[in-house]
Amino acid sequence: MQVDKACNNKECIKRDLCARNAAYQNGDQNFKTFGGNAQKGCGKFIQK
Repeated sequence: MQVDKACNNKECIKRDLCARNAAYQNGDQNFKTFGGNAQKGCGKFIQK
């Protein structure tokens, strides 16, 4: 899936289900750290 911005947040509870994190793991260099944490996602979550 193509995303506008990948995510490198390692603390987000939803990172394993998120297309943004998957894009980062696949080498997308257009990334930022969104605000998810161990209790909740960031609000920019995209289901993969």
